[in-house]
Amino acid sequence: KLFMTEKITLCFLTLPIELIYRVLDHLDELTILLSIRNVCQRFNAIIDTYYRYQTFTSCNFAYKQLNYQILENLTNALQTNTILKTLTFNNNQIGDENIQYIANILRNNSTLTTLNIYSNQVGPAGVFYLTNALQNNETLTTLDLFDNHIGNEGAKYFADILKNNNTLLTLNLPSNNIDDEGIEYLAKILQSNTTLTKLDLHQNEIGFQGAQYISDALQCNSTLTILNLNCNRIENQGAQYLGIALQNNKTLTTLNLQANNIDNQGVQYLANALKTNMTLMTLDLQMNIISSNGAQYLADALQNNTTITIVDLQCNRIGDEGVKHLANALQSNRIIVTLNFRSNLVCDDGVTYLASSLRINTTLSKLVLSVNQIGDKGIESLSNALQTNMTLITLNLSKNQIGSQGALHLANGLEINKSLATLNLSDNHIGDEGSQALANALQINTTLKILDLGTNGISDRGAQYLVDALQVNTTLTTFDFTCNKITYQMVQYLTKILERNSSYK
Repeated sequence: KLFMTEKITLCFLTLPIELIYRVLDHLDELTILLSIRNVCQRFNAIIDTYYRYQTFTSCNFAYKQLNYQILENLTNALQTNTILKTLTFNNNQIGDENIQYIANILRNNSTLTTLNIYSNQVGPAGVFYLTNALQNNETLTTLDLFDNHIGNEGAKYFADILKNNNTLLTLNLPSNNIDDEGIEYLAKILQSNTTLTKLDLHQNEIGFQGAQYISDALQCNSTLTILNLNCNRIENQGAQYLGIALQNNKTLTTLNLQANNIDNQGVQYLANALKTNMTLMTLDLQMNIISSNGAQYLADALQNNTTITIVDLQCNRIGDEGVKHLANALQSNRIIVTLNFRSNLVCDDGVTYLASSLRINTTLSKLVLSVNQIGDKGIESLSNALQTNMTLITLNLSKNQIGSQGALHLANGLEINKSLATLNLSDNHIGDEGSQALANALQINTTLKILDLGTNGISDRGAQYLVDALQVNTTLTTFDFTCNKITYQMVQYLTKILERNSSYK
């Protein structure tokens, strides 16, 4: 009840709709659902017409410390909801007993399409409740149980429900203590399931035997397009099984095998499959044990492959020779748009090989060369290529050995280049002289939108060159200048310049 200064008592239940709307404006989603919804028929009718409630298609209850009472009330509040599409309960330590309330939401709600339950200590018993609810649910398309502990038993429950469920498109089960036994259950169902398109199993305990089960499934499955096996124990033997699957599978477009202890032999199995596979578009081999020989196997396959657009080799050991093989493939390949060579022992020679190919290649739009050993000589070759290349949009050269001379070379390229939009030069050694060279280029260049010069030993003198350039340049929208040697006064000046021009950050 509200008590006015004249001591007139008003009942909240009988307030005019306009005043109730004002109260609702100051409440969050959870409070509206738990404290106002289902109080009485009048409130429900008012809430149904409230503009914010009509937009409650997505509710995020992460980190809310939800107990059983709140979950029970929430279940009741959502029984008649016909608007909600996405529910997120991440990091609430819900546990198996309380997951029953969320299962009841699934059982009764007829509009929910996405349910996120990250990090909630859900085990096999909790999965049993969820899968029981899914038996009759005909709307849920995405279920995410990342970082729980459903284990093999929980995987079996999901396999059982996938026999008959015809709506679930995305199932995310990363970090759930699932090993080869659990994968066998899921793989058998994948042979006949015709709806699931994305399966995420990263950070589990899948070995080569599990990879064989998945391989058998992929040779029959005709709907799965994205498979994430990142951070498991696939190794070379598992890669061999997956290579066999890729020779026969007609639907998979993305395969993530990051951090699976795969070396050159395993890459050879996969590369052989790429020579005949006609659907895979993204291959992620980050953090494996691939050297120049493995890169050569991939390069041989990519010369004639017409579907792979993204190759990620971050944190391997391909070196200059490996880059040379892949650079040669770029001269004939007309489909790859992204190459990631971050942290691969690449030096000036490797960049020179790439530069030669960039003069010819007309499709590569993103090249990542960060955390390598590239110096000014390699940058000179790359800069020369930028003067003729018309397709590269993003170039990442952070954490290399680029000095002021390298910055001068890049500036020469930027004065002529008409395609590069993002350039990352953070964590190098370009200094004030390099800053001056780049500033001069910015007064001519009309395409660069994002420039990162963080951690480059630039003082107020170098900053002033760039400030002057920013007053002329009209295309740069993001400018990172953090961790340099700029005084507080120059920071204030830079801030004023950036505030005056709202297009700069």
